[in-house]
Amino acid sequence: MTEQKKTTTIPLPVQGKDMDSIMQSLESGVEELFTSNRYQEFLKTMAKFHNYSFNNTMLIAMQRPDATLVTSYKNWQSMGRQVMKGEKGITIIAPAPYKKMKEKEVLDENQRPIMGTDGKPKTEKVEVTVPHFKAVTVFDIAQTSGEPIQTLAPELLTAAVQDFDSFMQAIQKISPVPIRFDEIDGNANGYYHNADKEIVIKKGLSESQTLKTTIHETAHAKLHDKEIMESLGVEKDRLTKEVEAESVAYCVCSSFGLDTSDYSFPYIAGWSSSREMKEMKASMDVIRKTAGEMIDQLTEELEIILEEKQKTELHEKYGILVDALEAAGYRYDYRESKPGHIVLAPDGTHEIAGYLQFESWEDIKDWLEDTIAEGTDISERVDRALYPFKFDYTLEEEMFRGNGDRYAIYHVDEGTPGKQHLFMNMTMVKEDGITIDADNYKCVYSGRLHENEKLDDLYAVFNDNPPADYKAHSMSISDVIITNRGGDMQAYYVDRFGFAELPDFAAQREKILDIVPEIENVDYENDLTCISFYAAECAEFPVMGEVHYDLTLPEALEAYEKIPSERMHGLKCVGFDLKDGSDYEGMQSLMIEGKIQKEFLNSIPGFRENSYVQNAISRVEKYLEERHPNVENPLKSNKKVDNEKNISEEKNEKELNIQMKPIPKKKRGEMSL
Repeated sequence: MTEQKKTTTIPLPVQGKDMDSIMQSLESGVEELFTSNRYQEFLKTMAKFHNYSFNNTMLIAMQRPDATLVTSYKNWQSMGRQVMKGEKGITIIAPAPYKKMKEKEVLDENQRPIMGTDGKPKTEKVEVTVPHFKAVTVFDIAQTSGEPIQTLAPELLTAAVQDFDSFMQAIQKISPVPIRFDEIDGNANGYYHNADKEIVIKKGLSESQTLKTTIHETAHAKLHDKEIMESLGVEKDRLTKEVEAESVAYCVCSSFGLDTSDYSFPYIAGWSSSREMKEMKASMDVIRKTAGEMIDQLTEELEIILEEKQKTELHEKYGILVDALEAAGYRYDYRESKPGHIVLAPDGTHEIAGYLQFESWEDIKDWLEDTIAEGTDISERVDRALYPFKFDYTLEEEMFRGNGDRYAIYHVDEGTPGKQHLFMNMTMVKEDGITIDADNYKCVYSGRLHENEKLDDLYAVFNDNPPADYKAHSMSISDVIITNRGGDMQAYYVDRFGFAELPDFAAQREKILDIVPEIENVDYENDLTCISFYAAECAEFPVMGEVHYDLTLPEALEAYEKIPSERMHGLKCVGFDLKDGSDYEGMQSLMIEGKIQKEFLNSIPGFRENSYVQNAISRVEKYLEERHPNVENPLKSNKKVDNEKNISEEKNEKELNIQMKPIPKKKRGEMSL
């Protein structure tokens, strides 16, 4: 067993655990701080413990300047770590208030003493809290062993710090004034303009120097704005302002691992020599508070910026799968996920199911396909996200077509005249003579309406914790809900309290969508008596190699995706077999190697005028549009990938977005020659 290395805690100048001894040590430490080269060392400690008081930060810096995370002996044990034998603790100050009874005068409603019969003010005993402090002992994580604990910034945050654009964007977010770049005469790298309320940074600086200068000037803007100082009755000389701004910048840069080697404080001894101890402590506390505030704000902004970048990258790589996950009711957890450990957080309607974990995106894809096969309400949403080419109608259109009990949510389209009543209650709408018109709305979400689900239930869902695939604002006044329960179509305006009926809204929306019955109510999806489809390895001779006959169009497209493009027999295809008794009966290619045969088919009157063939052409067009956007021949790239033996794991995962494993379905017929 490896022996743990004992570390060193420096004793305080004045021995003793009483408050007088500790305060004497602090006075001695502050004096030494400004008369030695330990100032920067103290600022580094301050950066790590910016949520501690100045006194405790000073005590930690005096005893263990390299400390990173301190807590009590028992707290370390509760976290699965044990203080190593022989380690000497760090003394800090902790509040220890106590209560006691105290005589207090009884006052009347005008806050004047009430006199007793003896002519003296009446009194009563009350319990008061007396502020008190005591010395406590803590230990740094380096003095312990056991369960690992994350003490530094997360890896993702560290990556964001190394990204100049992201860090600069975060600083601009937290700055109280605008930041711009310009030419600056002289040696100054930047300045805060008190009159114009802006920060100006010199053009052409290195990325590192730009960040440091911007942080420095942001500290000036926060601390030394002329109007703010005057309103607080604060006066500071130029040297004090520079000490504070430079010290804040050093703390912030140190906290985020930015290079601080070129920082120096040669004037710190001269500055402190003319200050009283109380004044120096006040400036140190201002530095601590301002640096801590900037560190916390930058951390928060960097996490937001990084998460947005991750979302973009994730959608570029696994866009279809991410959309399908959200349709299933789960969000990718950016903070907890890492390679080989993908964590999915449930939305409000799936909280009971809890978090899900997967090792790979391939596993997620399999789980999504199992979800589709289960045939639940969620299955339809997932199926649409993974295989949009299978559906002719949107979820909103399905509601109007009476396909089960459904609802749809509408928001005002701010690019229309409807913006005049955005977030207005119905009383105001009527008083202003405004007409609620469906032309001024857009559908933002549509789903299944569950049994006994009421408008109030929908309102709660879309306010408290909405579905993961809901991307609009929470349900608010001026939104509209349409419900279709058993063919009874109703529309409601979300009012200040409850809902107001809109008798004409649903009919208006139906007209906009141009909902009309299918010609002759033809079931193009499953009616194989007039037309069926096939997928073949060879378009020219669809009896050679792998062939799948007598399929619906979605099944044919899925079978087509499974046939490798490098097969020797020819170009793979999807085709149809017309069985309508016309002169054009028989087998004909519909799509060959990702190219639809629309021009050829429409050159033949019998195909051009056949509703079955035209419907199939439209569906395949939609399939190519949504499944292989902006790709002339999507399968050539797949062929190339298969032939490259040394392809990286990252690229293989990227192809997952294109090469989706089809849903397993029973094939009506299959032959191989």
